[in-house]
Amino acid sequence: MNNLNLIIGEDKKLIDFYLNEILKKITYTDEDKIIYDMNINALNDVLDEASMISLFSNTKVIIASNFDISKITDNESSYLNSYINNYNKNTYLIFISNKVDSRTKIYKLFKDHFNIIETSKLDNSDNLITYIKEAVKKQKYKIDNQNIIYFIEKVGNDINNINFELNKLFIYKEDDKTILRTDIDLLITDNIDNIIYEFTNAVLENDVNAITKMYHNFKIENINSDYLIASLANIYHQALIIKIMHNNKKSNLEIAKQIGKKEFYVKKMLERIYKYSINDLGNFITKLAKIDYEYKSGISNTDMLELFLLNPER
Repeated sequence: MNNLNLIIGEDKKLIDFYLNEILKKITYTDEDKIIYDMNINALNDVLDEASMISLFSNTKVIIASNFDISKITDNESSYLNSYINNYNKNTYLIFISNKVDSRTKIYKLFKDHFNIIETSKLDNSDNLITYIKEAVKKQKYKIDNQNIIYFIEKVGNDINNINFELNKLFIYKEDDKTILRTDIDLLITDNIDNIIYEFTNAVLENDVNAITKMYHNFKIENINSDYLIASLANIYHQALIIKIMHNNKKSNLEIAKQIGKKEFYVKKMLERIYKYSINDLGNFITKLAKIDYEYKSGISNTDMLELFLLNPER
């Protein structure tokens, strides 16, 4: 574990979450923990404390809140660089900052040597699940892992939205305090984006019952076939990129950055497309393009999209 840590963010819940995740990995007592407020204390004071060997304990945890990198002086920068090159291995430094300009020269020093956590980027699936699990536990409610994953797929990974929807569930389930899938379905309203997301997932997973039900509802609600074809083509294009990059040994995080999605999204997509080859995904895109052309040119009156959707082999 890195002895040098920097947590960046403005959401106290997220800061506390990540702070606790770091502290869980350290064996220490309350007497070993020292808190600094950087609005009052100087960086050199913190580094002096970090350098000092404790007479009563092998471990020291220093938490410095309200840290502003932009205010570091040349003298402090020199001291920090010196400390980094010969840091006290029994001391754990945790700086907490509201925001940081990553373009500054001093930030490179942190980037090269610190474990940097940007709380606004809670995109790791394990962290997202843990965050929700702990938020539910803190309120003395219960929810199992499958329902946490289902909840995430419903609401996405925007923290503000997650907290808002969790509060709705807490109020509704105040009596028995166990959150079930039926509660999530009842309280969290699907918008068209969520419905299409579930539809494309069902297609990737070959869930014929779900596909049939949703496609029937789309017809009743007069949702245009053009929109469905475009949505499916888009998801297959993304799946193809993910598959190619995964086969080229790219990490989930690298893939997520490339396609502009979260790491959790990539992980779930890989689970859904593991049985498809690159050729399969390319063929699906070609077939959808042909169906789109036939619809627009009036070549066929047959519901070619339905035949495509209900064919397990596609």
